[in-house]
Amino acid sequence: MRRPRADAGDAGRLLLQSGCAAALRPPLAGVALSAGSVRPRRACRRFTSPPLHFRIVDFRPPLPPFWSRGSAAAGWESRSGGVAVAADGAAAAMPSSPLRVAVVCSSNQNRSMEAHNILSKRGFSVRSFGTGTHVKLPGPAPDKPNVYDFKTTYDQMYNDLLRKDKELYTQNGILHMLDRNKRIKPRPERFQNCKDLFDLILTCEERVYDQVVEDLNSREQETCQPVHVINVDIQDNHEEATLGAFLICELCQCIQHTEDMENEIDELLQEFEEKSGRAFLHTVCFY
Repeated sequence: MRRPRADAGDAGRLLLQSGCAAALRPPLAGVALSAGSVRPRRACRRFTSPPLHFRIVDFRPPLPPFWSRGSAAAGWESRSGGVAVAADGAAAAMPSSPLRVAVVCSSNQNRSMEAHNILSKRGFSVRSFGTGTHVKLPGPAPDKPNVYDFKTTYDQMYNDLLRKDKELYTQNGILHMLDRNKRIKPRPERFQNCKDLFDLILTCEERVYDQVVEDLNSREQETCQPVHVINVDIQDNHEEATLGAFLICELCQCIQHTEDMENEIDELLQEFEEKSGRAFLHTVCFY
């Protein structure tokens, strides 16, 4: 049976909730994705609430996160009573042991880097990765992408595209994206080459989720520490990457402030899905 996918129409409601209208920039052409086959997942939980449809009518002041509707003057409280987001929109103080978070897309360029940027500003211990064999960026035609090795720095990609066609890559937003990326870290990273441990791994499309789970299950178990892998489908363009990054940030804030993540995460995801109108995939792997 085909797995349900999130509908882009629900992005409007998230935009109004997160107050991210000011962060929107001109749409960015989707980053080309690399193909790959994977083996079946194990112990996958599927949440299948019907998708909701919303249309952006205007930009309004940000609403509190869905998990609490307390007084704005008192701050927005999380499920466990701690403040998740301050009334003025600033990030609240993180717990003494923040979640170790990884965000993964295909090329570590658009979706994962947008989420990396927002999560780091909220105080999370976050890293971002791609799972493809190469980094691909849109080129002058759909069948002519710009292909780079993961060892190529964002600055080198920026200068290469600047030399090739400054007007094209300025207009489609690629140069702006690369400029943002190089301010966060030097180069893209491939998830399969990282041996660090995480508490939570968020993927931006189902195929990437498959590749992450396959890689984790292929590793020899050493510590048996659990890692939760969650997928939420995000279209690969700049506007959806921004909306998806705020969605991921709210999800991480919810999970961070639970008293018992292992026992509460399924219920939290189901609640989060019902409120956001998006479908999530969730499984647990072990290091």
